[in-house]
Amino acid sequence: MKSALTARELKVLELIANGYTHDEIAEQLVVSRGAVNGASQRAVMRLGALTTPHAVYLATQAGILPGRPKRRTGPPRQPLTARQAEVLTAAADGASLTIVARRINSTREQVSARLAEAYLRLGVTHLPRGQRRTAAVNTARKRGLIPTADKERAA
Repeated sequence: MKSALTARELKVLELIANGYTHDEIAEQLVVSRGAVNGASQRAVMRLGALTTPHAVYLATQAGILPGRPKRRTGPPRQPLTARQAEVLTAAADGASLTIVARRINSTREQVSARLAEAYLRLGVTHLPRGQRRTAAVNTARKRGLIPTADKERAA
């Protein structure tokens, strides 16, 4: 361990260890996302870590962070952005990326990126590639993040 952490770096590292996103940490600490990113990177550097998870591990091993962190329960406060929800809704019927892009006046690459972000936020990235979209749509519908199939047909 190279040197001690500042109070801000320690708090950011602790919140990261507990499963908060950088945006959620910024909101909680009333700072910018850039300030959170900077504090995170400085903590990594000060601890001589390779990555942020490695910094959390080293801080825990050194006794700087308490034992095993408690994970937050439930979904994040804002699990999908409006654009991610729009793309997931348009892709819910299993259409190709090109067709979804045409539907929402976007590009194939942007649709692919938004779907990947949605998969990550909905926690379906561990599934095989062919099952992710269906699982994401089902999860988002259960949480009320996108309209159900009945509402889509009625609209």
